[in-house]
Amino acid sequence: MAVRLAFGVIADRDRRAWLIETGEEVGHDGPAGAAVVLGARDSDPARVAIACADLAGLVEAGGTVIAGAGIDLGEGFVSARLAGATGDRRDAVIAALRVLKLGGAWRLGERTATLVALFGVAATKPVGAAAEQAIGEGRWAAVVLASAAADVLGPEQLVRVLALRTPDGVDPMPEGVPSVLAANLRRVLEQYSGPRRLELLLDLWEQVCAGQLAGLARARLAASHDLTVLEPLRARYRQFAEAQAIELVQDHDYRPFTVLHAIQFRPTWRNYWKHCVERLIQDALAATVLLRAAVAVHEHGADVGIARVRGELEAVSALLTRSEINKARRPVGELTTLPARPIGHVREIDTALRQQQLRGAAFERFLRTRLCTALAYATIVQDEVVDLLRYALPRESLPETWDSGSLRAWRAAAGYTARHSPQHWHCEPLVRKRDQPSLADRLDEDASAVDLGCDLLWLADLADAMARALGHAGAVSVPAYRVPMFDTNPPAPQPDPLTPRTESIPLAVAGAAQLLALGAAAPSRCRDWNSLCEGLMRGGAVAQALTSEFEIPEAVLAHDGTMLPGTGLRIQFARTAGRLAEWSDYMGNCIAGPWYQREAVHGRSILLALRDERDVIVVNAQLRRGRGWFVSEIAGRFNRDPDPAVHQALREWAATLKVSEPEPAPADPVDTAPPARVRRSAPNPLREVAPLLRDAASKAMVESEPGLRVLTALAGDRDGDPKSLTALRRSPADRLTRICADALAADPSALPRLWTASGTRPLAAALEALDPALLARYPRLAALRADAPIPSKTLRAMVKDPDIALARTTDLVGLRVRAALGRLARADDPALAHALVRNPLADLLCPLILATTLAPDLRIPLTTISEPRAVTVPGYPVTSLSDPTGPWQTAWPAVLELGIGEFGSDSEAFWTRIATHGLRIPTSWLGPGGWPALWSRAHSH
Repeated sequence: MAVRLAFGVIADRDRRAWLIETGEEVGHDGPAGAAVVLGARDSDPARVAIACADLAGLVEAGGTVIAGAGIDLGEGFVSARLAGATGDRRDAVIAALRVLKLGGAWRLGERTATLVALFGVAATKPVGAAAEQAIGEGRWAAVVLASAAADVLGPEQLVRVLALRTPDGVDPMPEGVPSVLAANLRRVLEQYSGPRRLELLLDLWEQVCAGQLAGLARARLAASHDLTVLEPLRARYRQFAEAQAIELVQDHDYRPFTVLHAIQFRPTWRNYWKHCVERLIQDALAATVLLRAAVAVHEHGADVGIARVRGELEAVSALLTRSEINKARRPVGELTTLPARPIGHVREIDTALRQQQLRGAAFERFLRTRLCTALAYATIVQDEVVDLLRYALPRESLPETWDSGSLRAWRAAAGYTARHSPQHWHCEPLVRKRDQPSLADRLDEDASAVDLGCDLLWLADLADAMARALGHAGAVSVPAYRVPMFDTNPPAPQPDPLTPRTESIPLAVAGAAQLLALGAAAPSRCRDWNSLCEGLMRGGAVAQALTSEFEIPEAVLAHDGTMLPGTGLRIQFARTAGRLAEWSDYMGNCIAGPWYQREAVHGRSILLALRDERDVIVVNAQLRRGRGWFVSEIAGRFNRDPDPAVHQALREWAATLKVSEPEPAPADPVDTAPPARVRRSAPNPLREVAPLLRDAASKAMVESEPGLRVLTALAGDRDGDPKSLTALRRSPADRLTRICADALAADPSALPRLWTASGTRPLAAALEALDPALLARYPRLAALRADAPIPSKTLRAMVKDPDIALARTTDLVGLRVRAALGRLARADDPALAHALVRNPLADLLCPLILATTLAPDLRIPLTTISEPRAVTVPGYPVTSLSDPTGPWQTAWPAVLELGIGEFGSDSEAFWTRIATHGLRIPTSWLGPGGWPALWSRAHSH
């Protein structure tokens, strides 16, 4: 029989096919999509072997897809792929042209046929000429995009696409299959006019190129810093600091200096700490201006960049005298010859600018050799500031307030940044007394107030300069005790899985096509690609489509997280449509489409991902149910062909899965009585409960508006739109915990409001409002209260109603926020501790303390507030742990929401902890006056 080839082609009966790996002849059906050599039936085996070797070399260079281009292998042999290959011939032709180049294009056959394979009916002479020029110049991104867009653009427009160029190092089409991109482009652009389609594509091209250029610039900027000097420079800096400390002690009435004098020395703010802090502020300002100069020179060139920070350089250079700077420059033993303090480099640059002796390339080399160590200096200074102000300097040694003369001179020249303005600096000043007004609070009372050294705003400026030197917009505040902390190299924010990403054109177009498949409506008018995406994201159709939960047999689900035998890949199942959206966002495929969801909801298929050791998705696959489970589909990123070994391993593993047999229905008892004539339909909650629950949920959402506004503000939406809670619901536990910590660090007074808002349960309230008889008839309705997969298909269909879905999202966000607060409490998070000390409430303290007591092996400082086995809790008012109407027993429902189930949340576990340790509280929650003062303040609010 004739061999079946890819793309619907049947080989002539007198032609045979040979696998390139083994040289084995293939019959009617062979391995799906395999690369083969086609030749005459009576071909010489030696010639067949030569052709197979030739094609194997091409496949090694361009992948299996290249075989589908029909490459001439000489002596009547051509390449081909067997039936079952994905994509179409344009994928193969482009892959072949990448390897053969323009000079080898003759091996693909006639020029016209090749152009038709690439551009279809739009393959005119101008298009052919433009394509040949683009191929000859190696502009493959333009070629691939034009080939994929040939279905939606005309010849004149394709010529414009083929003329596109990219900056060096930029590739808007780094990966992606042309046929897949073509299908997505048709879906996204088909409703727009020809000119509008071209405008959208060109705008997307510019956006992707601009984004990649910005990424390259950030990478070059980060690479310009020399961190190999970090540890040698740290040793040099600490040696100098120790020498300065010894000088301070020597100047304090002790001559000659001895070890005994050092032991007897008692540092105070006036004789020691003030000088150490002033030196650190000077070094922080010097490192800040060096980093700002490095960024400016990188962005604008040496002359223009250094001119932008000239005033700041002069101000910092003037902070020390020549003798003080020379002391920091003086080499010491075998330590590095770099200046001990960054202000040494500042003075050198300032002097060179004043003398104007260096010009052009010489000046640029002079600058870069001094600016390349700026980040190392800044890292050391930041570490030293934290060590001194947080650990070494006792709070009782601090004055009531303090300032820095160096900071005053700096502010006069540099001013403030928009990212950290004084009006928004809410950090508590570092002074002797706690709970002093922040700079922002002082400015609210007195507009003439200025930032002082104790406000530590200069430390935020240093952190921002470090972050910008690494290519970020600024540093990210991290909750910390006493001294503000910053992440100067924060990870890139994770994009919303539903928002089309502009990292590359295939990824952006695939994201837009996915939204359309989920039911989004494309805007009728859109000026550019951003407005197109905004229109697709508008409305609730997409969010509603992602509420599905999938049925997976327990026997199969047991393999979730295990390794696929024979590979280094981990199996991950999709249990919700939201997980599919995350996969599709990265993979650029349509796995989150309605058909895949529908099949998974009904249990007819299982959707999975295989992840490598870096937790990166390698392939997506669909298993379908037959006599057993089998692999129905499998594809890599952008629907590329998977590794054959992985495909085979997955097939073998799927064959071992058992299909659960449905339980036989119990036999009906024999009833000799005649059947009743009255037929009653089985109770259906969709008909009976859904309308009532929808109305009750809508009413509960209105009544929950104050709490909703707090939760939506946590999601970043100040307008109070409940739909913004969807992002919080989809956030992983660690990310939601970080969001809560950041919110408390920014506004400690928000803790009581956040606790109250997290108790907002509109769906639970709606269920309570239903007729008790109705709830008794449908006991599974209670499952809607829990943060767990819904066990019933009927209930899952019910919660797809927009009003009910919104109410359930609010319930789930409230539950998860409380669990996040529980994690912060057990981790002794400083932001939560600070907020509790400032705003204690009994309704909040009792659940958190009980949860802390229940958690075993907490590695945080704890203070016992009631003796072991004692029931009475001291304080004003005195309370009892066993009083059923008291604050401790009534707090148990809230305790269960703080994520303590894994520690044992029953009464026996609690009383065991009380008998062993007593009631315990994190020590950081206790301010002056200890527990009695905190408990008294909690009842006075």
